[in-house]
Amino acid sequence: MARPTVQSIANELGLSKFAVSRALSGKSGVSEGTRKLVEDTAKRQGYQPRVLRQASTNELAVIVRDAPTANRELWIDVRNGVEMQAMREGFSIRMAESEDAEEVAEMAENSLGVILLGPNRRSVMEAACASGRPVVACCHSIPPLLEIDQVTGSDEESGAVVGEFLLSLEHRDIVYVHGQTGFPGREARLRGLLSAVEGSARVSELALSKDYASSEFVPAMRRILDEGASPTAFFCGSDGVAITCQSEILRLGLSVPGDVTVVGHADYPLATQVSPMLTTIHMPHREIGLQAVHMIRNRISQSIGPVQHLSMRVQLVAELIERESSGRPGTPDWEGCLSRAGGAAT
Repeated sequence: MARPTVQSIANELGLSKFAVSRALSGKSGVSEGTRKLVEDTAKRQGYQPRVLRQASTNELAVIVRDAPTANRELWIDVRNGVEMQAMREGFSIRMAESEDAEEVAEMAENSLGVILLGPNRRSVMEAACASGRPVVACCHSIPPLLEIDQVTGSDEESGAVVGEFLLSLEHRDIVYVHGQTGFPGREARLRGLLSAVEGSARVSELALSKDYASSEFVPAMRRILDEGASPTAFFCGSDGVAITCQSEILRLGLSVPGDVTVVGHADYPLATQVSPMLTTIHMPHREIGLQAVHMIRNRISQSIGPVQHLSMRVQLVAELIERESSGRPGTPDWEGCLSRAGGAAT
């Protein structure tokens, strides 16, 4: 017969592992009725809580969902920061790709602490949390009130900074280019942009199926112009998206920044390998990794201070890097350019 677990209790009651774990540990966030139901079920199943062993290693588990995530430039930079600070602190690193909550729970119990890189399943985050080890998530979003630490960049604030920057240059018709949709950080930057320019500038949105889907730019611009816009500035979801847009704008015969301003996000090396070089937001990705290890160290040594019992949400502040792709509004002839490119209205 299988050993009773938090998951078996959750399965029987139709609750999340997170709720069962909180009920069994006496923490807030569940009703007294639910807590009693969980306790009664645990007793009936013969559940015995695991005793958290003193870790016999100096190893940190660094977990990423899959190889495509691990190989994105953003997470490579964060991982470099983790490895650099771990070496300084005397930790070793065990890097693993996993979406399996039970596997993550086992890795957590056999390490000093856990760093979750990038987007991870809720079940994985809850399993790491339930391990009792210090956990830091380096990602844009985590489940509300989950008792793990988080460190990320200031995405919404970055969007607001770009909005204020474009207003200072007197741009009043802006396109926010998501690139591929579905990334929480890009949505947060859009919220920041909208907040900063509300009532002062028009903002249109442009999405692509992939960040480098250049063939979709002209049809998307046609739709934006049909809605009455005539943009002079583009704020893009990433530097890669910005280069896609800038390349298409130049191909149409427009000038950057003479006719149109383009602003990227992240400040990857490619931002300075194009002409004109990109104005962009420098995100402290490496520093996010450094901070994650520092937070683990503080949790282990109990040196957080009077808020030791509280989980922390830390945002590191980005920086606007002004280069060659931004300037005052021009007078782009969108209609003429799109007509010559075959994007005229039918």
